[in-house]
Amino acid sequence: MTETFQRAVFVGPKQIRFDELPIPEPGPHQALVKVKACALCTWEQRMYTGEEHFYPLAGGHEVSGELVKLGQYVHTDAQIGDRVMASTLNRCGYCESCRRGLDNICDNSRKPSRETDVPGPAGLAGYVLLDDYQLYRASNDKSFEEICLTEPLACALRSVRKGQIERADNVVVVGAGVMGMFHLLLARQAGARVIVSEPNAERAAFAQKMGADAVIDPTQDSFVDRVKALTGGRGADVIFCAVSVAQAVEQAVEAVAKGGRVHVYASIHPRGTKISIDPNLFHSKEITLTGTMSQNKEDVLQTVRMISQGLIDLKPFISLVLPFAKLEEGLQAALRPDTYRVVVTM
Repeated sequence: MTETFQRAVFVGPKQIRFDELPIPEPGPHQALVKVKACALCTWEQRMYTGEEHFYPLAGGHEVSGELVKLGQYVHTDAQIGDRVMASTLNRCGYCESCRRGLDNICDNSRKPSRETDVPGPAGLAGYVLLDDYQLYRASNDKSFEEICLTEPLACALRSVRKGQIERADNVVVVGAGVMGMFHLLLARQAGARVIVSEPNAERAAFAQKMGADAVIDPTQDSFVDRVKALTGGRGADVIFCAVSVAQAVEQAVEAVAKGGRVHVYASIHPRGTKISIDPNLFHSKEITLTGTMSQNKEDVLQTVRMISQGLIDLKPFISLVLPFAKLEEGLQAALRPDTYRVVVTM
């Protein structure tokens, strides 16, 4: 009898189908990973609520597991039985973006890279089939729950690296959700003084516990005025927008210092939302407005090493761990403001 596993598929708002599939055999350049943990990103949350509607979708892209099989021509330092991180983002390697070093925004990232009945990263499942470049060895001493957070931390790492933070820079992180908190930790490691803007009192308090030098409540005070007051009137050297609110970007441009940089980390919703900015600010202050998307291979490699070597502690951000059978309960919990990352285990 053929061995099978379960895979979760989003088929509509608050509708999840569980497919029973045969365990695949890896091709010559592939690896088979037994999924042990998958964190529930805001993307899966939006698919669940219907805010995003790319149906059907085999979700789950923050994945860790155990390496169980390797194809004949996979050359890796990971051994069978090792704990690994599965980087499920497709990078074709031959489109113009990949060849220009932008494999994080590969032109073919959403096109099928192998024969499949349902598109998507498919990490919410018992097994995941990877191409060789998607496999990263992690420390066998770290929990699967921590290792699966490699993907979101790598996204934040790319953002912070692009921010070109220098020691003693004044950095503002807008939003104290899990991604804002990852920016806080990484900016602190880079030697910056970090200000966090967050209206939720519990999250603001948590940000201070995690090392924020100052916290702003933008509903009580003018964001721009408070940033300038906290930076001697100059403004912030770098501002990371880790919320999906367009107004945050507009205010960040007003609050950044001369020569400063505003980074749009979070996608803005609803998609297609426009912002209004005085273009003379770019002329007179020489500021930069940019953003980042996902992560590249180097970001993932550095992040796996950070987690494996204990250079960053992600345990405070694992709010809830539930079995795969309680996926829907996990998604509902992930939508609450009192959770950071909810992880399902297989």
